[in-house]
Amino acid sequence: MPFKHILLPLDSSSLAEEAVAHAITLARSSGADIHLLHVQKSPSHSDEHCTDPVEWRLRRAELRSYLKGLSDRIAEQKIEVTLSIVEGRPAEQIVEYCEEHDIDLIVITAFGKGGISRFDFGSTAQKVLSGSGRSFMVVRPVGTPLGEGETDYQRILISMDGSPRSEWVACQIATLMRGQKVEIILLQVIAIPEMPRRMPITKEEHATREKFVECNRRAAEAYLEEIARQLRNGIKVTPQLQIAQNIAEHIYATAAREKVDLIAMSAHDWQSGAQQVTGTVCHTVMCQSDLPVLVFQDLPEAQLQALRTGAHICEIRHPTLSNDSSAQQ
Repeated sequence: MPFKHILLPLDSSSLAEEAVAHAITLARSSGADIHLLHVQKSPSHSDEHCTDPVEWRLRRAELRSYLKGLSDRIAEQKIEVTLSIVEGRPAEQIVEYCEEHDIDLIVITAFGKGGISRFDFGSTAQKVLSGSGRSFMVVRPVGTPLGEGETDYQRILISMDGSPRSEWVACQIATLMRGQKVEIILLQVIAIPEMPRRMPITKEEHATREKFVECNRRAAEAYLEEIARQLRNGIKVTPQLQIAQNIAEHIYATAAREKVDLIAMSAHDWQSGAQQVTGTVCHTVMCQSDLPVLVFQDLPEAQLQALRTGAHICEIRHPTLSNDSSAQQ
């Protein structure tokens, strides 16, 4: 299965709790356990100049009671739950927890206790997503908790680009959703080549561009049909092909138009290097879509470590997959 250990960081806010239902759904689908984590600021990291030790201990007891109640309700659904409260800076402690407990998926809301703002993500979420190096689901909260039960994924859109990375994601989602009533939409957007210049392009140049796009369209059409055929095993799979200049915009716009429940994609597209934890297309979709986005991290650990330390790394040419994932392909 794609995931074994799912981390659900909570800050006791209602916004953060909107990720709970998604974590439960993914845990039940993959047979994973859930780690509930709260990071309590230690007196040295507190915004207050002086923290009352008694008040601090009372707050810690309240947090443990809060997490214990949530843990018990999740455990009722036959999901193994681990509860932890640690001290320090939230983002740093979350990333450290991932490394110590072999977390392979983080489910987190874009905003937490600080509230929804004009920015794409809250400060903690931004640091965790960019520094953890794990696969993650980012949920954009709307201020209405989904509750503590499962959320139903009836339609899932997978961003395809012809690369082994996107094929790997499609295989992971198909494995995750096997046996469930779900429709998978395989979306590939053929990019129209940009020709920035002051003067309009000539007829010959326009014809060349049209021919290039048409060749890519025919190849992508056959490619999507073949991938869909391989994935159809008790699951409805619908290939969809579009032509546009802005790939990311069409991904999240199509997801909204098709009323899907989840967008799944690789952290990097076929032309992304390894200079960032996520590629441009993935980052744009995460920032602009109101839907939950499940991002599969595809960089090998050595490159992720180099990114964290700021070292120079070469561009990767192939995704690094686990033996299990390779076998599934």
